[in-house]
Amino acid sequence: MSEEIQLNTKVEKLMSATVLNDPATIDGIKNLIDKATPLVQAGRFNNIIDLLSLLSDNIEFLDEAALEKTAKVGEEILALGWTAGNAVRMANAQTEALEKPPGLFQLISSLNDPDVRRSLHFFIGTMRIIGRQMKND
Repeated sequence: MSEEIQLNTKVEKLMSATVLNDPATIDGIKNLIDKATPLVQAGRFNNIIDLLSLLSDNIEFLDEAALEKTAKVGEEILALGWTAGNAVRMANAQTEALEKPPGLFQLISSLNDPDVRRSLHFFIGTMRIIGRQMKND
């Protein structure tokens, strides 16, 4: 019976906290419990806790310079994805606007465009580097 009294005392302390008197907080906690219940029942919640622990341990080992470098790489990857996504969307819109596909001579004449040449040079350079790395593997 003393365990039940202790539990009731702890619940009363929690309920007396002003934060828990807020209806939005209570709704949020209920939503959190609803979402966490299947994870707990399936035993997957332990995996999430283990992953958070592993992440926390790794963050402790990173020094400030390594953390900044990692963040910079993440930003660059995000920017690359954003740029590539925008380029694909714009090219797709331009292609859909065409009444008929361009002919061979139109494609060749597009090589006069400096932007086309610049992007082709970038693509060829990227392929060169990938090929070099494949050869070394």
